[in-house]
Amino acid sequence: MKLQGVHVLTTALLLAWPHSHAQSLPELIDEVLSTHPSVRSQRALGESAKDAVEGAKWQFYPTPSIGFEQVDTSKSDPNYPSYGDKNVTTLRLQQPLWTGGRLTAGLERAQAGVRVSQATLDGTRQDLALRVVQLYADWYGAGLKREAFAQSLKAHRTLQQQINRRIGGGVSPASDLTLLLGRAQQTEADLSAAQAQEQTAVGRLTQLLGHALSAHALASATSTPQSLEVAVQTLLERAQAQNPNVVKLQAQAQAAQADIASARADLQPEVYVRAESQYGSYSVPGSPTLSRFFVGVSSRLGAGLSSLTQVGAAQARFEAAQADIDSTRLSLGEQIQADYAQAQAGQGRIAALQASLESADNITRAWNRQFVAGRKTWPDVMNAVREQAQLQAQIADARAAQLLLNWRLAIVGQGLDGALASAQAQLAVRAQQPGELGELGEVGEVGEIGPLGGAGTASARAAIPLYAQSPGDAIELRMASHIDPLNLGVGMGASEPASAPKNSEGLW
Repeated sequence: MKLQGVHVLTTALLLAWPHSHAQSLPELIDEVLSTHPSVRSQRALGESAKDAVEGAKWQFYPTPSIGFEQVDTSKSDPNYPSYGDKNVTTLRLQQPLWTGGRLTAGLERAQAGVRVSQATLDGTRQDLALRVVQLYADWYGAGLKREAFAQSLKAHRTLQQQINRRIGGGVSPASDLTLLLGRAQQTEADLSAAQAQEQTAVGRLTQLLGHALSAHALASATSTPQSLEVAVQTLLERAQAQNPNVVKLQAQAQAAQADIASARADLQPEVYVRAESQYGSYSVPGSPTLSRFFVGVSSRLGAGLSSLTQVGAAQARFEAAQADIDSTRLSLGEQIQADYAQAQAGQGRIAALQASLESADNITRAWNRQFVAGRKTWPDVMNAVREQAQLQAQIADARAAQLLLNWRLAIVGQGLDGALASAQAQLAVRAQQPGELGELGEVGEVGEIGPLGGAGTASARAAIPLYAQSPGDAIELRMASHIDPLNLGVGMGASEPASAPKNSEGLW
């Protein structure tokens, strides 16, 4: 699916690449689930389990058998006289009439095996989906931090030009440039780390997919799952009812119950009927075909008291499976409640960080202006720029964590298929609304990602620009008369002035 518009966080180099098929998160999950070897392996095991059910059903049918014997004995053997036939063929057909529940237990155990296999497949798919979401969140957070540090590095370069002019004019000492270069090198190190993390996440996603994946394809269609407009208790109940691990344990408990019934059936006799046809006779040569019918009783007690021991062992396995179900449900409850609380708190955290970033941006401009006026020192300006980059990095981590929490709650609480279907449906709706960029930090929104420092709209970006596009623009922005440094940008307009005045020394 191609989403209209381009991810606002892609770099100029990525924007220059030829357009490729966008890879949204639901599409990545679908592709991994359709190609990963562990899914194919589990599906093959599922087919094997279905064949086991067919085999258990056939146990209710008669059992045919054929026997062929040839005798060679002494002439004095009274049981096999020399004048009889040397070869005897016997056809048998035996039908169980009553087994004490053994055949039914075998069928129930095979059917439980199918449910175990299907639940294991669902668990494998869910684990893979969560792995994709985790790697996707890692890539997303790293990309946001890369953009933040790149912008910070750009700001340092703009300030370097400014301080070089001041040093050349004899207004600032050379130590100011040394401080700036040291901070710029720290920013470059942070940028390199973010780039490495981003490349690592893309590489691991590539391994899961089994083919090359471009960062441009990822950046062209970023999405979050549907809104979780349900109470945490509802999510918990859904998860406890349909979670693959719970379903698997329930099926294993049913298999243990079938083992109990089968072990108890071994303590009871089995009633059967058998029909035979014999061709040839050891005592009567040329004898016609002989037909016989039998009704019999047989036992399956086993050696000593082994059957009783098997009943106790099966009962213990059943009790263990019941305890595992309760334990898994408790773990699910803890996970969902913790994720839900973090998702709710994350909304406020992102909003607070966003407001703090806007204030830090205004402070950076104000401190730069006051530095020129002699009311702030150069370290104050450097600290403001660093704080701005740190806030952007915190927002990146918070948004990546929010994406991970949203998807994990949707997958674990609502089921993988339901989460994918809902997310794909909302992506389709967003694709029909070009030009509308979504805010990643909000729970339940599907779409592209807004900028780090704005609300995802053009007006917001114009009202509170993070950095100018050129050194000259940056200087003009910081010297803009419509920015009140005392009120931290209150009354700031939506556009930048065309020029800014210089001081008496001809420096900005």
